[in-house]
Amino acid sequence: MTEIRKTLEILKARWPEVMLIIAIDVLSLSISMSRQILISHQTGSLLHTLITLASLPFIIIAFLLIIGFQRTVYLEDRKRQSLFVLLREGKHFFLPLAGLGVIYTLALACLQILFLWAIKHAAPDFMDTRWGASLLYRLPSTSVSLILMKPILLIFPLIIVLDCSILKSFKMLGRCRLRDARELVILFLISLGLPFLWISLPSASTQPISCYFLMAVYTIAGQFIDLMVAVMAIRFVASRNLIYDTGSKPLDSQDSLNPSI
Repeated sequence: MTEIRKTLEILKARWPEVMLIIAIDVLSLSISMSRQILISHQTGSLLHTLITLASLPFIIIAFLLIIGFQRTVYLEDRKRQSLFVLLREGKHFFLPLAGLGVIYTLALACLQILFLWAIKHAAPDFMDTRWGASLLYRLPSTSVSLILMKPILLIFPLIIVLDCSILKSFKMLGRCRLRDARELVILFLISLGLPFLWISLPSASTQPISCYFLMAVYTIAGQFIDLMVAVMAIRFVASRNLIYDTGSKPLDSQDSLNPSI
């Protein structure tokens, strides 16, 4: 567990940034969850649209911060960075990574729709159970994540570390072997299994206080594990010493001298 320990040391040293990233991530997730609750109560479509638009800035900011955090971990390791530096570094990689993420999300959404349609016609009663719909929603994404584990884990880090194009990152993918990153794979599998614990949580209608408390703990723990996976993936790619002329240099010292967030 050496790599996990080193990753925890980095997150501990840069705890203000970690707390900020998790807080914004949790806020965006909370807004999205409130939208799902309103949908279940069949409220107006205008309200759904407004909530979706309200969540977008938080999603984009969280995405920029995570990318910037990964990049600065590669360049500066444990050294704390300002919010401006994280956003600046994240902005540099935003378009290619966001585009790739949108394509993957749309493809996954189409797969989920087809899967749910097939189950609905094959076993309609299964969808009416307390955990049936949630389980069926998770299965396609989990299956795809297991099949495409290597690109999901390493494409973003390759682009961030090498500052290369999407096509170049796929070409460089063959130079990284997941067998050399066992701790990363184990933590990634834990992150995939964590959402299935949601099914076992008590219903909000029967135990509202305990449900919301467990939901908060589950969300924060999940975001922290995801951040650990992101940092470990960056460190793994950086340790491969892949040759690619990027001309990358350490961050400007004026931007990174013990900044506060």
